[in-house]
Amino acid sequence: MRAKAPIIDIKPNAARILEALVFLISEADRLHKSASQYDIVKSLFLSDRRHLNEYGRPITFDRYVAMEHGPVPSNAYDLLKSDPSLKNLPWTRVQTGHKVFQYSNAQRSFDENILSESDCEALYESFITVKSLGFQQIRKLTHEDPAYVDAWDDESDKKAFVMSYAMLYDFPAVDKAQELKFISEHI
Repeated sequence: MRAKAPIIDIKPNAARILEALVFLISEADRLHKSASQYDIVKSLFLSDRRHLNEYGRPITFDRYVAMEHGPVPSNAYDLLKSDPSLKNLPWTRVQTGHKVFQYSNAQRSFDENILSESDCEALYESFITVKSLGFQQIRKLTHEDPAYVDAWDDESDKKAFVMSYAMLYDFPAVDKAQELKFISEHI
């Protein structure tokens, strides 16, 4: 078994996760684009990674897991899998295929007191990237990400592996991930 980067427990920010989801679904509505769970989770990954490297912190602080089709923010994914009417979530979810859902009709705007202008810019640009490239190209892009490569284990029977925040930096940085842990506990 090969050595992997250390897993540093970053505290996910539930409010920021929810607002990022509302923002992405609102943008999809505004742009008249479909937004599947795949589009949304890949947009979150790309925007968190970008924001982390440009501004020193991710947007959501979500826990990323390497799964078959790439990195998945586990808390956001759990919200997306939830029945919106049972959890009072501000969007509509429609099943369009086997385990495939589309999200639309954001019932409110995102909270500008929670997401910054740079958060919104990163989310928007990542969503546009995901929609422009499509499934196969995004799958290839995210499967080549060093954090995904480090976490994924083809030899295991498991289907999900926790990704190291240290590997989400352009240059792996355990010390910065440790600092991020402190920030996540005090935001």
